[in-house]
Amino acid sequence: MILANLGEGLCPNCMGIASEPAPGQDTHCPHCGGDLYRQNPAQLLPVGTVLAGEGRSYHLGAVLGQGGFGVTYIGCDEGGRRRVAVKEYFPTRCARRAGDGHTVEPLAGMEEVYAGGRYSFVKEARVLSELEGMPSVVQALAYLETNNTAYLVMEYLDGTPLHRMVDPKAGKRIPPEKLLPPLKKLLYDVSLLHDKKVIHRDIAPDNIMWMPDGSLKLLDFGSARSMEDGKSMTVMLKHGFAPVEQYQSHGQGTYTDVYAMAATIYYCLTAVVPAQSTERLLGGDDLRLKRPTALGVALAPEEEDALLWGLEVLPQARPQTMGEFARRLFPDLAPPAPPPVPPAPAPRRGFWRRLWDALRGR
Repeated sequence: MILANLGEGLCPNCMGIASEPAPGQDTHCPHCGGDLYRQNPAQLLPVGTVLAGEGRSYHLGAVLGQGGFGVTYIGCDEGGRRRVAVKEYFPTRCARRAGDGHTVEPLAGMEEVYAGGRYSFVKEARVLSELEGMPSVVQALAYLETNNTAYLVMEYLDGTPLHRMVDPKAGKRIPPEKLLPPLKKLLYDVSLLHDKKVIHRDIAPDNIMWMPDGSLKLLDFGSARSMEDGKSMTVMLKHGFAPVEQYQSHGQGTYTDVYAMAATIYYCLTAVVPAQSTERLLGGDDLRLKRPTALGVALAPEEEDALLWGLEVLPQARPQTMGEFARRLFPDLAPPAPPPVPPAPAPRRGFWRRLWDALRGR
């Protein structure tokens, strides 16, 4: 029985305590209404799996989400005192589940790819575990290495991703009087993140969660990297939210997160995804961003100007730091000025010409 596997009769959906139903009784959780006998899909860890390491153990429940590189499960610590989210490194393109149902093993010929991805995953865990004093950033509790893979244990967030609060087809968007106030704290915390020499590189509506108390939380640091001059960065991007410099492996910095944040705010307010930054280089009227007020968004002129400044295509033309962007968007906000950041480096000679020729030749 699934409930027996979870020890104290925990619901696999919400990890709340639920007595095992007698024959003929309702089999749904009295707390969340979920199926008490829910099982995870094949190839994923079974409900009731216990992860143990470094003197800690966690009971896993149902799958919360799955991407190309990992799976996130709901769980709880030993004794059911705290709900957690546990992210497992499980890149389905280069790995599979072994016959024991727990161990992850790389596919033949993909050993090096798998090992490299696992190294990056553990690095993400270490980055998160070192972040303190940022309530707008998801908190890492622990990371474990077992089953030939790695796991990141994080605080469980019972909120709604911003992209689910917007529906372009139905014209549903987040009004500025609701979205802008909690953004102050989020932008301030991201500026603190930058002070620690870490850029997120994947700020987007699906990676920011609206919490029940009205605050915002930044998630998914799988693309986060330290700012190290001269170091090549992998190309990670989401069209519409990625700035132009993210289409190459050099030249990314705090201004990269500024563009992504501004694009996220623009989308939430207007329900319109900004045109791809590389296409905006063409400068055609059909690719020019419409002012939010022209789309019916009630923004003050200074708020609108700040948002469009953050969406400047050229890195040198937009705010260089999140603090600079926040102070323009919220004039009453006065966080401590972050350390000086060198201006966005000019792209390697010929980059814009090659990009222009490639786009023109489509």
